[in-house]
Amino acid sequence: MTAEKQIPPWGQDALSTLFQTAEYNDRVTSLKFPNVYSLLQRIDAAFRHVGEAVEKDSRQELLIPRLMIARTRSSFFASIRLSMSGQVAESYPVLRAGIEQAWYALHIAKDPNPPERVTVWVQRNDDESLRSKCKNEFQIRKVRSTHQSFDSTTAEQLHELYERVIDLGAHPNQQGVLTSMNLSETEEEITYQVGLLAPKVIPVLFALKTTVEVAIGMLKVYQLIFPERFKIMSLDDEIKALVGKLNLDFKAYGAQLKQQEGNY
Repeated sequence: MTAEKQIPPWGQDALSTLFQTAEYNDRVTSLKFPNVYSLLQRIDAAFRHVGEAVEKDSRQELLIPRLMIARTRSSFFASIRLSMSGQVAESYPVLRAGIEQAWYALHIAKDPNPPERVTVWVQRNDDESLRSKCKNEFQIRKVRSTHQSFDSTTAEQLHELYERVIDLGAHPNQQGVLTSMNLSETEEEITYQVGLLAPKVIPVLFALKTTVEVAIGMLKVYQLIFPERFKIMSLDDEIKALVGKLNLDFKAYGAQLKQQEGNY
């Protein structure tokens, strides 16, 4: 029997060191906050179950929304991987993408004249005229309005989260840029440093909490598209349970969030 080939270790260059440190921080975060990590695992399982629930759905008009589920789950995964490693500001752009993916999916699924919207979306890159038409049809204002018309409460919550992630890093605004900044001062000089990997407790936990809130909102969007499938798989009940666990688990770290801020 041939021995399994071992992957060589990372090198000693700066980029390889960043990869090693990011992987280390991811693991440390999962161990430092086991209840939060357990919640993240449960949300990932919910996304997986959503995919399983709709894989047999043969309705052609819902094909693209079905494909969007995988991209949304991937955005969730990317966000937690980035924030747990210490790339907190960089976790927010992928959350913004995840929200938009869910809104696009709903906008297509609720097309009053199918397959009009999905055709516009598919033909986006055919020429400049079609690109402009797609941009107009899938403006954030429009896709959010579609969500608002079917579930105003969740739509408002998700819009607030959308604005939050823009403030914190999905756009190069001050809060995102300054999150990982450290200041050191001596009698001679003041030094400002911005860390690529800055796993400070409060920003990491806040990013993870935001990721969970966004993930639950995105699951609720897909619930509007596939209500029967969600009910069959008991995903309605699971979403309610996730909301309860979100409030419980992060509340447990509340005192720590107020009293503690620093690096691992």
